[in-house]
Amino acid sequence: MLIDTRIIEYVIAIAEEGSLNKAAEKLFISQPALSQRLKKLEDELGTELFRRENSGLVITDAGRVYINGGRSILQIKQEAMAKLSSMDQSQTDVIRFGCATSHALEAIPQFRAEYPDMLLSTRQCTTPTAKEDLIMGRMDMAVLLTPTLQHSVLEYLPLASSQALVAVPPQHPAASKKGGEGNPFREGYGCLEEDYFILSPSGSYARELEDRALKSMGIRPRILCEISDNETKRYMLSRNLGNAFLPGYSIQAEDAFVTFPLDPPLSFYIVAAYPKSTVLSEPMKCLLKTLLTVFDGNR
Repeated sequence: MLIDTRIIEYVIAIAEEGSLNKAAEKLFISQPALSQRLKKLEDELGTELFRRENSGLVITDAGRVYINGGRSILQIKQEAMAKLSSMDQSQTDVIRFGCATSHALEAIPQFRAEYPDMLLSTRQCTTPTAKEDLIMGRMDMAVLLTPTLQHSVLEYLPLASSQALVAVPPQHPAASKKGGEGNPFREGYGCLEEDYFILSPSGSYARELEDRALKSMGIRPRILCEISDNETKRYMLSRNLGNAFLPGYSIQAEDAFVTFPLDPPLSFYIVAAYPKSTVLSEPMKCLLKTLLTVFDGNR
């Protein structure tokens, strides 16, 4: 039987949070989907991994055995993938680098200046994809977004902390009240209800944040398009094409559009992630230092 390592992550998260709702929020999946996966696993094992009590979910003895074995499986996989990765790197001198935020791409020129003979194979991806590729050994390092600095098999080096901001074009009625006495959203976000929004792609961590923001704002937006690149969003905002959500670290003084903090705020971390079993090479250490420099001032 093939072992789905994602369900191991799910069970560990449930045990850590003691709640399906909290674990689902941490994992960025729906609570019904998580509950269904847990029930299916318990049916396959023929035993309960958690007891349902008034205080929440309490792990059973069988659950402890499963988690202990699961952690061992994840560690063995990471060690095997790391060995395979090191074998590949010794032959090709390559670092497979993933970026869930385009801001991390600014580290590439400085890294290439330090290691001109090292191939930095870079691709943009979503946070969930980056995590899966790191765990499966298809990627060596990635910059991703996360609500927490803890992970069972990945090492997280914090690069910055930020908040999601709602951005409106310069000609939007709310933009004229920025910095004035009036708060355009004091009575709610109803003025944005019929607006077009430029959102991040479905399945990305940024989209998870945006969907949570829209839910708390109580609006259902008209979606103009889905774009992962913040620079493109900035251009479209400046051209009055729609509203968007942007991370605070990406805002620049010359921006013509206007941003507002959300209430309650939606905070997150930008981290450099790599498997805990990885022995960092000098080029990888250089890349980490360069990333810290790129994000300096947002930490």
